[in-house]
Amino acid sequence: MLWPEISVNDIKLLDCVWTNERAKDCQKNKNFAGFVFFDIGGVLIDLDWDAFFLEYSKLLPANISKNFNNIVELLKNEGTWSKWCTGQMGAFEYANSLNHALQRTLHVKDKSLSVHEIKQADSYVVGGVRHRVVEFAKLLRQKNFGIGVLSNATTWHEIMIEKRLPVRDIFDVTIFSQDVGYEKPNPQIYKHAFLEAKKFVKHKYTANLEAQDVYFIDDTPANVYAAREAGWQSGLVNLLNDVILQKLNSGLISPEELKAFSKQRENLLFGVLAGSRVEKIFGNMLE
Repeated sequence: MLWPEISVNDIKLLDCVWTNERAKDCQKNKNFAGFVFFDIGGVLIDLDWDAFFLEYSKLLPANISKNFNNIVELLKNEGTWSKWCTGQMGAFEYANSLNHALQRTLHVKDKSLSVHEIKQADSYVVGGVRHRVVEFAKLLRQKNFGIGVLSNATTWHEIMIEKRLPVRDIFDVTIFSQDVGYEKPNPQIYKHAFLEAKKFVKHKYTANLEAQDVYFIDDTPANVYAAREAGWQSGLVNLLNDVILQKLNSGLISPEELKAFSKQRENLLFGVLAGSRVEKIFGNMLE
């Protein structure tokens, strides 16, 4: 339900495979190869929105509709998720807003979820680590790239991510939306991430990082477009499975069907197969 919508145009514009020419020039002239930012959810870690909503379903009375589309739209339109994801809303305020939304959309009147219940249900969205991608990031560092993470995440999700993957021990720069007060695709979060990467490069390599030497991958098209606007080399991690892509290339599904399919779990890749899509974007950059 909450997986990113992908259009035919997104695939045409954002699907890419990088080569190592720019990195070689940067290495030759500045003594480092570049700086790579990874999104976390959908890139370094699997996300499972179906498990997320299933846990909420278990908490609600059995006799009510479990269609969460209306509540998703309400929380988006009222800015609840944006405030929660950028540190502008605390846990109790978020819980109150969620319970109010449940009452308005699903007509839940005899059940109010506790902060503890909501936190537990929220945690189910954070899935397994794509260890192959993490190891690939470490190989980039060995090739004189700086590496960082740039993620939209609430306080709760940041804690869950850290339990599965100690990002601050592995990456050179760690940017979470709830820490900086902005979320992707807001240009401010890219500016903040760039400044932090510049500091790292200046400290480690005594060199100046330019926007053209920053690389970024994400599974959400809007976030990739925004990074390109910032001057970064940016690519989309397309998680649609091969069956869907083959049907698209054969003209067997329409553009509108593609958008719908991209938000359904059964049409997406996870784990090792998803990790291979990430590695593909980097082409020959490790050579």
